[in-house]
Amino acid sequence: MSATNISTIHGRGNTGLTKLESNRLIEIQRDILELIVTSSDYQHAMDALCYAAEMSVADALSSIMIFNESGTALTVRAGPNLSAEAKQQLSGLVPGQNSGSCGTAVFANTPQFVSDTSSDERWREYRDLARDLNIHACWSMPIVNKKSEVVGTFALSSFEKRKPDKFQQNLMQTSAYLVSLVLQRELDDQTLQKAAHYDHLTKLSNRFLFNINLEHAMARANRSKSSLALFYIDLDEFKQINDEFGHNIGDEVLKEAALRMSCQVRREDSLARVGGDEFILLVENQADQTELKVIANKVMQAFVENIIIGNISLKLSASIGISIYPKNSMTPNQLISCADKAMYIAKASKKDKIQFFANCD
Repeated sequence: MSATNISTIHGRGNTGLTKLESNRLIEIQRDILELIVTSSDYQHAMDALCYAAEMSVADALSSIMIFNESGTALTVRAGPNLSAEAKQQLSGLVPGQNSGSCGTAVFANTPQFVSDTSSDERWREYRDLARDLNIHACWSMPIVNKKSEVVGTFALSSFEKRKPDKFQQNLMQTSAYLVSLVLQRELDDQTLQKAAHYDHLTKLSNRFLFNINLEHAMARANRSKSSLALFYIDLDEFKQINDEFGHNIGDEVLKEAALRMSCQVRREDSLARVGGDEFILLVENQADQTELKVIANKVMQAFVENIIIGNISLKLSASIGISIYPKNSMTPNQLISCADKAMYIAKASKKDKIQFFANCD
């Protein structure tokens, strides 16, 4: 998006603004849009917007509040000049009628321009907070995403009692829209990262992310002079399920198998799907074969009960090959290859078998 005037994007002109004020809005838009396009540091973009707003309005501090993960309360996302105490007191604000400027703006989805926090009804329950933070006026603009959902607020808190003039209202509107662009770009990046690093079917790590995790784990093992193990897990006779019941049922089986195995492994271990019916489990700080066999047997427990898909009941089993670093190999690819070879030995022997790799070729 080019650094055009966002008021024009919205179909409004900056009527009532001086040329200097209009140019200031355009300058802020240009600078923030440039940060959005050229950098993935979205926190920096929001902090920069807060600084720009404060430079444009004397004796005021700016802040950006967005919903927490549960969507129940607001938390301070940006406010570079707010004290740690102020951020702590503001975070956790629950939107509602007369819940300060920001809480009310989110609740009503309308701008809230409070010129005197000591007398305005919207601040009745927050007088102590206003006094503690030296907030005498507070203007808040809802931040709305592309789905027309309110996701937070952009606010200016003033150290003096006053109403916002035309420029300041336009500044608030422009800033809130810029924040919505930053948040959307951040969300898009997270979506792309997830698509690149996670298996779309099972939501487990994919081979690409697993390789990264393995390299980091091997580096940690080198530093701490410890060991790690790889479990190469293959579902037995999965092709028959696809052939007999179709790929849709096969996909459901894979999802259920991944969920069950995830519930059996430790939180600190890393489970990934690396092929059609192939999974790898990374177990750090462990080389004792007795302990590793205990972990492998827990993985096997995922398949004790039949998998039920609709009215279809399926008995599933798995074969597991285990390799150990640095005992079996010194490189990630060789370590995976060792576990893979051990898995095929297990599969050739009989189902539900666990095989350690003895000698890496």
